[in-house]
Amino acid sequence: MEVWFVWLARLMFIGIFPIAGGMFYRAWAIAIRNDYRHVADWRGKTIPNGERWAPLVFAINFLAGGCLLGTGILVLLIGLPFVFWSGLVAFVIWSYYFLLRVIVFRAGRQIS
Repeated sequence: MEVWFVWLARLMFIGIFPIAGGMFYRAWAIAIRNDYRHVADWRGKTIPNGERWAPLVFAINFLAGGCLLGTGILVLLIGLPFVFWSGLVAFVIWSYYFLLRVIVFRAGRQIS
């Protein structure tokens, strides 16, 4: 295996934890601090009528962060194969993106 690929895989693995931390921070800010600025899409652009969409955005952030953190911990504890954990992380991140896109779309349709 090429050395650059091994380092790339290590960087991808390390990147799981800050991404999960960001998702948990957004979930915490929504649930505990009632900070509706974090009811936002994946880029941080706030969703109109944040109070209404806060429970769904909280759930998405909490579940996605938990899946990423759980995957990272399982890699460390039992040594999940690269193909499995990288595919699972990609699935979680893309699901996070598309679920937030659905909420943004639904929130936008209720304005007009």
